[in-house]
Amino acid sequence: MEISPLNASNMGAYQDFGEDSLRAWDPEGDDGRKYLLNPTILRMLGAPEGRRLLDAGCGQGYLSRMFASRGAVVTGVDPSSRLLGYAIQSEAEHPLGIRYFQRDLSRLGILEDAPFDAVIANMVLLDISDWKAAMENCFSALREGGRLIYSLYHPCWAPNASETWSSKRHVEINEYLQPYEVQNKHGVNFHRPLSAYLNFALSSGLQIVEIAEPLPEHDELRAETDDIMWHVPNFIVVCLRAGHRQRK
Repeated sequence: MEISPLNASNMGAYQDFGEDSLRAWDPEGDDGRKYLLNPTILRMLGAPEGRRLLDAGCGQGYLSRMFASRGAVVTGVDPSSRLLGYAIQSEAEHPLGIRYFQRDLSRLGILEDAPFDAVIANMVLLDISDWKAAMENCFSALREGGRLIYSLYHPCWAPNASETWSSKRHVEINEYLQPYEVQNKHGVNFHRPLSAYLNFALSSGLQIVEIAEPLPEHDELRAETDDIMWHVPNFIVVCLRAGHRQRK
């Protein structure tokens, strides 16, 4: 696997994930993904059946399996041998026709099933130092008219947002405009202003289809979800359409 030098220091971030932690993400991810991200991504995508999808940064593969179980033809890529190993094992035990490849998204290379009808980068770009190369590879993997759907932490979702909400009923943002790094248990997240991602996509010829700030779909879910989900957006999800564009 070819690795971007800018990404090298974060490549081992998920190698210490235990089997129980990986299994806990089945079948729909954590609560943020289950109640907020998954429904939004599926709605933006439309009917997956028969469509060629790239799960860019597939991790342990839960989203790939979700798409494939709905009839999509799925390719998943991820640089982590630990996470990808779980995804490959799950495919071997319960085949859905998913093809997995160990790739650094910033050095994606050739994929046989490209071009894709849609590329999904679900909470991925914020983990990547060499993010422009990763986004450019997502653009290049799309057919004309195809969609890139990516998600990030919302600008309102500052570090420790849950803690300040619990104690003060508000979140505190001390820095937004300048990029910074957030050290997590597993690697580093890279905060960037939302305009950086949007302007890079627009300058590459993509068109904005929709921007969503997800909240749970039904009031009946209030008992199952954290209170903050109903008041402060955790995530932002962007859907872009590929058209004719000038290559950089």
